Amino acid sequence: MVTDTLWRKVWISVAITVAFIAATIFFVSVPASRFSDPAAREYAATIARVVLAVLAIIALRKNNWASNALRSPTPRSWWIILPVAIYSLIVYPLLFTGTLALNISDPNLASGVACNGFAAGGLEELVFRGLIVSLWLSSDMRQSNAWRAIAISAIFFSLPHALNLFAGHAEARVIAQLVWSFLLGVVFACLRIVGRSIWPVAVLHGAMNAFVHVNRLGVEIQPSMVGAVALACAPLPLCLYAAILLQRERQSARLIQ
Repeated sequence: MVTDTLWRKVWISVAITVAFIAATIFFVSVPASRFSDPAAREYAATIARVVLAVLAIIALRKNNWASNALRSPTPRSWWIILPVAIYSLIVYPLLFTGTLALNISDPNLASGVACNGFAAGGLEELVFRGLIVSLWLSSDMRQSNAWRAIAISAIFFSLPHALNLFAGHAEARVIAQLVWSFLLGVVFACLRIVGRSIWPVAVLHGAMNAFVHVNRLGVEIQPSMVGAVALACAPLPLCLYAAILLQRERQSARLIQ
C-alpha cells in the first residue's frame, strides 16, 4: 500500500512536470515567438506565464494536498530568504558576466526581460515547491520525510533545464545548470517548508531571475570548464544554510506541513 502511494506520487509529479514543459513550449514560447519585436516577445511570455501561475494557484486550492503553500507569509518567512537573496544577487552575476551592472541600454527590452524572468521564477515556485512539494508532504508531515519531498522536487525542477541543449546553449553550461538548479531547488524547498509559505520564495526566485537575466542581457554565456564548475557549486553554501534552518525547525518541534 505504501509502495503504491509512493509510485502514485511519482507519476503525478511526472505528469505535473510534463504539463509544465508542454505549457512552457506551446503556451509561452511558441506564441511569444510570433512577435518580431524582442521586447514584445518578453511581455507576451510574461502574460502567458502569469496565466499559468493563476492556473497553478487554482490547482493548489482545489487539492487537499495543497498544505500551507498559499498561506500568508510571516515576517520570519521573509527574513530567512534575505541571506539567499544577497548571496545570489552578488555571486551569480559575477560568475556569469563578471559585473553587477545591469544592461539597460534598451530600457523597454530590459523591462520586458525582467518581467518575464520574474514571472518564470514565480511560476516555477508554484509548480515545483507549491504543487510537487505539497504533494509529497500531504500524507506524511514527519521531518524525516521532509528531505524526501525536498530532493524529489529538486530533481523534477532540475530535469527540464536539460532542454536548453536544444536551445543552443553550450553543453558545459547546461550540465552546470542541471547541478545548480538541483541545488537551488533544495534551497528553495527548504525555505518554503521552514517559512510555511510559497510567496517569499516565489518573490526571491523571481527577483533573482529578473536581476540575473538583465545583467547578462546581450552577453553570450560560454563558460569554461572552471567557470561551469564554479556555477554548479555556487549554491553549496546556500544548501548548508537551508539545512541548518531545517534542522533548527526540527529542534524547535514545530509542525512541518
